[in-house]
Amino acid sequence: MPSLDLLAPDEFELLARLSLGYYEDGLTQEALARSFGLSRPKVQRLLDRARATGVVDIRVAKPPWLHVDLERELKEHFALREVIVAPERADAQAQREEVARGAARYLERRLEDGAVVAVSHGRDTGEVPRFFGPRRRIDATFVSAMGGSPLADSPTNPNEIVRRLADRCGGQAKGLYAPAYVESGRMRDQLLRQPAVAETLRAAAAASVALVGIGGTDDDCTMVRSGCFSLEELRRLRAAGAVGDVLGNYVDVHGRRLESPETSRLVSLGLDELRAIDTVVVVVSEVEKPFAILGALRTGIVDVLVVDESNAHFLLEAVRESNLRPRSEV
Repeated sequence: MPSLDLLAPDEFELLARLSLGYYEDGLTQEALARSFGLSRPKVQRLLDRARATGVVDIRVAKPPWLHVDLERELKEHFALREVIVAPERADAQAQREEVARGAARYLERRLEDGAVVAVSHGRDTGEVPRFFGPRRRIDATFVSAMGGSPLADSPTNPNEIVRRLADRCGGQAKGLYAPAYVESGRMRDQLLRQPAVAETLRAAAAASVALVGIGGTDDDCTMVRSGCFSLEELRRLRAAGAVGDVLGNYVDVHGRRLESPETSRLVSLGLDELRAIDTVVVVVSEVEKPFAILGALRTGIVDVLVVDESNAHFLLEAVRESNLRPRSEV
């Protein structure tokens, strides 16, 4: 690469004058072309040379919590559209808030009038409305993508989350007034034939954006705490290889969906429907979920990942050490 001391004086001066005009005075390339009697492509080439030779040395000050290299590696390894790694926090709730803040900032940038957002349940997604505050009204519709828990007013309930998101931007909320899990697969099929339920799930499937969390399989996971599953049912799923769930669809560490008597009772979008949505944003923070995140990424449904630093480092280690497997938690 050429250096400054190899530039002829006349070339050095021309590059410097063009660069000062472009970077400091804010002149366009067209304006510089007219002023110096050059073509615009020639100006572009000279500005490129100014950077290559060190005449222009652009420095970007980064806040210490910004993990650009980590985000770039994850984006490349998992073929993601965007990765946001939230600052590390020692306290679990503080960490969840940092991740939720990152997801909220992304939605504020991404959503336009007319957007339809399918939303899941969960503690991480349930924190997002607290930090979602666009500076202008956005006429978006937030739709529950799965049934609710027996705890109807819980902040982790998707109907409550879509209501709060809509309130924060002046949009509309569309709830799914059915349980996430019913007593049997037959009852689920009957429920899905009800017009109100079918219409809401169709609206969720037609969304342009999905905001979803990743459920774990630890004994204190949302499915158990919300009353959707008994501890015994969860342990059966775990014994079958489940590492986590997306919208109640349980997957193993390889991203394969698990079929079981428990999952046959699910009232939710399926993974194929989720995969068809243009932008699926996954928000996750808990330290006990690294294999759940890995399984979700391997389904191929994720476009944007908002995650804490600890799990981000684990994911990179996982792609370097392909023999990583979840610990037995039966």
